[in-house]
Amino acid sequence: MFILSEYDKIIVLLLALVGGPDDTTAFPGLENGGSDPAFPVAVTACPRPIGRYEIEGKTIICGTVKVPENHATPGENTIDIVFTVLKSHSLYPEPDPLVHLHGGPGAGLLGGLEKFAELFDKWRANRDIVMFDQRAAGLSARSSDCYDAMTANIIDIIGIATEDSGQTQGENGQDPFGQCIEELRTAGIGLEYYNTEQNARDVAAIVRTLGYETFNLYGISYGTKLSLEVMRQHPEGLRAVVLDGVAPPSVHLYDTLAVPQNEAMITLVEECKADESCNKAYPDLGEKITEAYARAAAGEVIIDGEPMPPFYVGLIFSLRNGNYQYASYTAYIPAMIYEIVNGGDMPTLTMVLDKFKLVDGKPHIAFERPGAEEVSAAAKVARLNDEQERILQIALANTGLFSDSSEAMDLAIDELKGVLRRHRELGPLAELFDAELIKASTPIFADRSRAIAALMDLAALQNAEPSKERLQDFVRKHFEGDGQQRLSALISAMTEEEVNTSFDMVRTSVGRTEKQFVSDAHLTIYACQEDLPYNSIENYRELTRSLDYPQLGPTQWDAGAADFFEKCEQFEAKPRAGFHDPVVSDIPTLSLGSTWDTQTAASWAEEAVRTLSNGQAFIIPEAGHGAIVYQECAIDMGVAFINNPGRRLDNRCAESAKPTFYIAPWVEN
Repeated sequence: MFILSEYDKIIVLLLALVGGPDDTTAFPGLENGGSDPAFPVAVTACPRPIGRYEIEGKTIICGTVKVPENHATPGENTIDIVFTVLKSHSLYPEPDPLVHLHGGPGAGLLGGLEKFAELFDKWRANRDIVMFDQRAAGLSARSSDCYDAMTANIIDIIGIATEDSGQTQGENGQDPFGQCIEELRTAGIGLEYYNTEQNARDVAAIVRTLGYETFNLYGISYGTKLSLEVMRQHPEGLRAVVLDGVAPPSVHLYDTLAVPQNEAMITLVEECKADESCNKAYPDLGEKITEAYARAAAGEVIIDGEPMPPFYVGLIFSLRNGNYQYASYTAYIPAMIYEIVNGGDMPTLTMVLDKFKLVDGKPHIAFERPGAEEVSAAAKVARLNDEQERILQIALANTGLFSDSSEAMDLAIDELKGVLRRHRELGPLAELFDAELIKASTPIFADRSRAIAALMDLAALQNAEPSKERLQDFVRKHFEGDGQQRLSALISAMTEEEVNTSFDMVRTSVGRTEKQFVSDAHLTIYACQEDLPYNSIENYRELTRSLDYPQLGPTQWDAGAADFFEKCEQFEAKPRAGFHDPVVSDIPTLSLGSTWDTQTAASWAEEAVRTLSNGQAFIIPEAGHGAIVYQECAIDMGVAFINNPGRRLDNRCAESAKPTFYIAPWVEN
């Protein structure tokens, strides 16, 4: 049998790309508006990047499904839900796809389509994968984006410090979020319909119009709450469900903001106590955590000449959550805590605080893993032979190089796909205009006031009706000389499609800077309406004070909780009868919690299946929020379950991912 090499595959892919327009017969029915006229489908270009071997119309297709803003009144306002279908690798796929429901609410996923496609690739071996950005999320959020408020506050939103920073409140004294909500209400957006009930009806509509009679769900984070609501409201055709990073509707999610992190800390203490070497080296770890908080609060912990804020004690226990691209550092945490208790005055520090600085807007801790000698010692503890230890060292040394080159190849191929599509379908001038715009902007960025003015006017183009005149006005106002002449000439020569593409590129570019603000706004729209008054700031404070580590409140969670409940005062709560009751169902369900999940507690996975007669729950070690992002064994478990939902599984992950605790050189034998 002839086997294609990696480079042969790339050549075959490129030949397919430079051929004629993509054939869409691999996705029958979608080009003709979908299978249900009540929810029409329109095929569109996929958001980039899409992945090295994906070819639109052959292996992947994207588009929009039009759904009612309020499913109870289908003849009124509608919303476009942006979706993608990843075709199964099999010529004989199962008829029931895996439908992934993302987190948030308001997060979206299609902006990172390639990464999610990789994550679910093992399920693709024998079934299609369906993904979409939910209403008021990601690429489906245009109906609920407050462009005027974001434009007026763009400088504050992206964090550029100016003399006027913080003085952009409207005439009524509202902050940017308040202006956003007021703008949506004035525009007639039915905010009360942006909730989990309507989302669940969207799921049923999308699956049906994409042509599937049966389906499976994989929900992560808020997607687990949505999955449970689909099980309650629209179980027709639903074959099996995986819940990962579980947020059951019965849990008071905003009263319990600090609970998941507290639970993770308790779990580590228990794991260390159960490990003979760890317990001997770091006895009374739980008490030492409390002592570490106290010493840091007293200013007695000095690292690199500076006192360590107590916030960083808890941060050590939450950094794993979200850092899935790095190996876990659980093994080193007991040593870190003991070093903090000793005021940072140890012979050799495992932890190095990096000047308490922010990285990507988040507090950062760097720590030194053991050197070559400690690696060798750890290898002996793990009973690795010399050959295994050498292979480990070589693998670690080359991981970065291999990852960088592979990623570069992916980016290059995806960029070529984008260029070919733009030249073949949209014409080259939009891309050329974008390149010239960047080149001509150099003098503008040299003048701070000019740069801010240009940025605000660029943001204003997001919600403007595309036209050559608007582009010309923008160019004439902010550019001069040869740069202005080149840009004006390009605009004059553009086709209507190229003008539309230029405006889309502006929305994409500016949207990246506004992403966090938009995501937070949409989450608040959901949570403030359907989770209040089920949660309250009073309940949050009372519960947080009762935790094993109540210091988590004032050092990490109190400010965010207060801000959340304050924003909720701008909404009228819309509680729905029975929404927060436990979901009762006999649909086969696999529920996964993670020991390092500081967003949804690991124990909530077990809580969710108490009323699910065919449910089974497992705790995945050394994983954060969304176990499949961290542990390959969680993917294998999920694939096995979806292939056979009646199968009773065991937790092999518990042994395969068990940490071997690091014993610092300063520990006395």
